[in-house]
Amino acid sequence: MGNDPNVLIQFLENVTGVHWLILGFALLVAEIASGTSYILWPAVAALFVGLVKLVIPIDWEMQLVLFALATTALLYIGHKYIRPRVKGGEPSDLNDRARSMRGMRVKAVADFDTGRGRVHVGDSQWRASMDVGNAKAGDELRVLSVKGTTLTVEPI
Repeated sequence: MGNDPNVLIQFLENVTGVHWLILGFALLVAEIASGTSYILWPAVAALFVGLVKLVIPIDWEMQLVLFALATTALLYIGHKYIRPRVKGGEPSDLNDRARSMRGMRVKAVADFDTGRGRVHVGDSQWRASMDVGNAKAGDELRVLSVKGTTLTVEPI
């Protein structure tokens, strides 16, 4: 590594495209382990710098500048445009019982009294209320909303 007393400068002068590719793959492994998508962009930037270094002989200062610019640009683009598309879509009802019950057809267990009664949902019974009218036992109803443990229903 030459006669330069500064070991860090000597190391940086000897960085090759293969070193950048190894760094990029190591960062990809860290990304897979963390699953955050924030390590992904420096990994892609390192792979990019490695490919550029293999094709064009650039000095270490330019490699670091290129890595910093690529990382910054990819982080911005990834956070602003790519991440919302990956996470986008309609909210899932998978773990939200109240949201999944809206629109569900239920059956009145007994006659409603002053707009209040019980309905059969799946294998359980829930308290229910109606804003208008009363339901008779066996009537088909539709769930409008869920407030705590009470369903707001309407006749079908």
